[in-house]
Amino acid sequence: MMIDLKCLVFVLLFVRADCKILVGTVDTFENFHFLARFCFRPHNGKASFNFTYRRDNVDGIVPTYNTLLMYYDGEKQWDAAYKTSLTCHEKVDLLTDQDDDDQIAELRETDEKYCSQEDNTAPLINCTSNFENKKAIYAIGDPNIVTYHNGYIGFQNSRARWWYFAVSNCDNPNGVTRMTYSIELTNGKTFWTKHVSADEIGILETDIVFVILFIYLVIASAKVARVLANRQLYHTSFKIFIASVILQAIAAAAFVIYRCMINMSGEENKVLKYFGKAVCILAETLFILLLILLSKGWTVVRGRLSTQGTMILSASITFYFLSQIVTLFWSAYMFDPGEVLYEYESLPGYVTIVCLTMMWIWFCTCNYHTLSNYPDQNKFYGIFFAAYSVWFLAKPIMVLVAAFQLQDHYREKAVNVVLNTNLFFGYSVFLILTRPSTNNKMFPYNVKTSQIGVSETADDIVDAGRPKASSFERANMFRANGAINGSRADAYAVGFSSVSYNAESGNMDLFNPYSASPTNPPHI
Repeated sequence: MMIDLKCLVFVLLFVRADCKILVGTVDTFENFHFLARFCFRPHNGKASFNFTYRRDNVDGIVPTYNTLLMYYDGEKQWDAAYKTSLTCHEKVDLLTDQDDDDQIAELRETDEKYCSQEDNTAPLINCTSNFENKKAIYAIGDPNIVTYHNGYIGFQNSRARWWYFAVSNCDNPNGVTRMTYSIELTNGKTFWTKHVSADEIGILETDIVFVILFIYLVIASAKVARVLANRQLYHTSFKIFIASVILQAIAAAAFVIYRCMINMSGEENKVLKYFGKAVCILAETLFILLLILLSKGWTVVRGRLSTQGTMILSASITFYFLSQIVTLFWSAYMFDPGEVLYEYESLPGYVTIVCLTMMWIWFCTCNYHTLSNYPDQNKFYGIFFAAYSVWFLAKPIMVLVAAFQLQDHYREKAVNVVLNTNLFFGYSVFLILTRPSTNNKMFPYNVKTSQIGVSETADDIVDAGRPKASSFERANMFRANGAINGSRADAYAVGFSSVSYNAESGNMDLFNPYSASPTNPPHI
């Protein structure tokens, strides 16, 4: 049975995957044209719309009408119709051959009822409509202009399900007749679900929780930074961490505002959406930079990197950042709206994931060399390596699972929870490791910021091929150099022991300024 014009507007609504309230025009020479998609909940799904179109007459005699086609996700429906070699009529027949006539709406005046009243458990359009026996309104002076107002369609499914809408005009050589429309898609009536696609229901609540957690991390990090600054241990590495956490909190807040605007009005602010994603990319990139620097021992057992190492690190981080940006733009402008795709299901996305995996391998290698040369830092680097190996690998694994295992109607919210949890985990572990407490046996900083400038001493000695010193011995060497402003070789000559400058004798004296041995360094 054919459905009347009511459904047309609904089709037009789905210009993009996550439609809410749309106003636009369909103008194409194709006989079969995709319009939109939307994920409806099992119950209370509804499409409301207004539309106007002009019917065409073939050769000025036979009138042709557009037909609205409604496919649900499945191998025998949308997958069989979209981007296949089937003709326009064959794509329409996919619905008629399966007794799914209620999914076909010929957009013209009709006295037929909108859908059958028979009970059916299949994911068909619900017979909740105000279109039964509805008449078209023809424009005065032009009987070919047809306008429909205040139409709506109800949907019921056995589960959350994607619906795809297409419009066809198989007999018109000029393709689908031009149509204008305004459409509102809803999932229920509450603030949390009304204008939200079923695959995104629950994301706003999750984002609110995480924005609170990230704000808490900002406050906690600021308190730790103040303590470190008072003790002259506020190193650049911790400053990078602070910047990353702040940026992540800003991104999380932007996402909450963006989703609140959708829930309230149904209108999507894409500028705010992509601003939040861009800031999130910057925050993640800074954190990866921090992890690689620390794995090399920067501000822990060395004060600088070699020129070659700095260049390689700069190039790698820049490439990763740009790959993330390209992936973002690709998903925004290059994805086919007729397919439900995850953000990383593209060539730039796969390049980004491979790059992140290579970063992890590099991270592991640097940790190994640093720990081999400075075994006294095993308490810090042991936890550091284990925790951030999990952090690095979580995203690639999640992308693979999301792309090939998770169902389309569940993927978006699952990925959102996992990736936010992983970010919070990474920031929390770093804050715990750098907590300035006497009970923290993993505290990494042994050199004060006022002494970090002379850290080149040990780096130069290491570059010369001489034995590495422990971080405790290096710290005492830095103190000695800072006190005498003399030859770096003098500090090395005494075997990197605990050193102090004796102002009376003008010599360096061996002593332990913290009553601790190199094998049992003091903890802040």
